[in-house]
Amino acid sequence: MKERMPMGYWNKSVDELAIAHPLKAANSATGYIRISRGNKILYLHRWLWEMRHGPIPAGYTIDHINGIRTDCRWCNLRCVPIVINLRNSTKRSDNKSGVTGVSLWDSPKGIFWRATCTDNITKKQKCKVFSVKKYGYEFAFQQACDARADMLEALNQNGAGYTDRHGH
Repeated sequence: MKERMPMGYWNKSVDELAIAHPLKAANSATGYIRISRGNKILYLHRWLWEMRHGPIPAGYTIDHINGIRTDCRWCNLRCVPIVINLRNSTKRSDNKSGVTGVSLWDSPKGIFWRATCTDNITKKQKCKVFSVKKYGYEFAFQQACDARADMLEALNQNGAGYTDRHGH
């Protein structure tokens, strides 16, 4: 059974709750902290932000900069467009290559490692492929990883907002 925080723990002021809480404080399936205010269940980080800064605009979300969902310090929270928040996310659990944006592609023309990303301005997906037959499995994979890193660097030079945490 999941350990609960002591009774009354959440009955504090905004500034008293804007701290790095222990991981055991997470009480949602997604690892966030939920609290009750006015007979409503709310996410703590969103409630804190709205109490200090007002409503969160449509299309925006509150990002935990360091990725720790129980760390609700002001210096760790920022209000960003959802697309920027996704660029601060870790590698998906179903990722098989170990590198975000790099996947093995079995096409009719052969097996390829491919690097992909989406340009934040044009909204078009960019893709580079590296043949396993031509380069070998490991070298093609490394080429795809390098290409993905180059793509992100170029996008960030244009203000894309990918963080060092992205995909790690």
